[in-house]
Amino acid sequence: MIVDVAIQDRASLDKILEEGFEGWYLRHSKGILRDVEAVRAAVASGTPIGLVMLKRLEADVGYVYYIAVTRDHRRMGIGRLLLEDSVQRFKTAGVREVFAGVETDNRPSEALFESEGFARTNFGEVSKKYGRLRTFNMYRMMVVVPGEVLLRKEIA
Repeated sequence: MIVDVAIQDRASLDKILEEGFEGWYLRHSKGILRDVEAVRAAVASGTPIGLVMLKRLEADVGYVYYIAVTRDHRRMGIGRLLLEDSVQRFKTAGVREVFAGVETDNRPSEALFESEGFARTNFGEVSKKYGRLRTFNMYRMMVVVPGEVLLRKEIA
C-alpha cells in the first residue's frame, strides 16, 4: 500500500533515508523530507518500507527528489511501485512532464527510471523548451549538482 505522509509524521522515515544514502545526499534528503510538497510511503504490515518525495516545479512540471527503500525490501519492486505511483499522481494533477536526478554512477537507479520511460536530458535540451532563465530556476529547485544525470519523462 502507498500512502501520503503528513509533515508531522515524516521524521519516522529517517531510517529509510539512512539506509539508502550517505554524506551530502543523506543530509539533503533529510532536509527535503521535512519541507517537500508530497511524501508517499510504501507500507507493509503497518511499517514504512520505502518512500518517494515529490514536488511541482511549475504548474505542469514535476520532480521526483528521492526514492529510497529499506535494505530488506530492495529488489522486490517497491521502488518501481513508488515511481509508478508518482507518475500517476503527477498525471492526475495535470503535470505533463516529470524530471528526476540520479548520480552518474548509480546505474540501478537510472535503470529503474529508464524502465518507466525516463530518458537522459541536459540543461541545453531543457532550455530549448523552457528558455534559459526558467530552466535555471527549475535546476535550482531540483538541486541538480555536478555528478548527477538529469532524467525526463513526458506524461501523455
